[in-house]
Amino acid sequence: MKSAVRTTQAPRPVAAYEQAVVSGNLIFVSGQVASNPATGSIDATLIEDQVTQALRNIEAIVKAAGGKKAGIVRCGVFLADLNDFAAMNRAYQDFFGDSLPARTTVQAGLGTLRVEIDAIAVRRRTRPRRA
Repeated sequence: MKSAVRTTQAPRPVAAYEQAVVSGNLIFVSGQVASNPATGSIDATLIEDQVTQALRNIEAIVKAAGGKKAGIVRCGVFLADLNDFAAMNRAYQDFFGDSLPARTTVQAGLGTLRVEIDAIAVRRRTRPRRA
């Protein structure tokens, strides 16, 4: 069983995919870029700001799915230019603090985008109450 997650607190999908899919207690978040959820445009120019906005979008989707930022257990980071790695890493560390998820970082052809990030999060299962 799976269910789609949709929220106006993150950018709307621009192709055939859901913002996230929940299966069991796992939240699979589709790749997010630095789009402003209100306008759909990418306002940030610095890589650090783009990483932070992409992670904020992920956090909003995870929350809409019933999870929390601390429940993000893995991220895939796709950089247009690996020369941005150090700056991306600083922004990633600042966003997550001491609760770092596992991560893969690769260089990818992203067209005009500088970064895209996807994620997997765990949410606490709700247990039925006993009468």
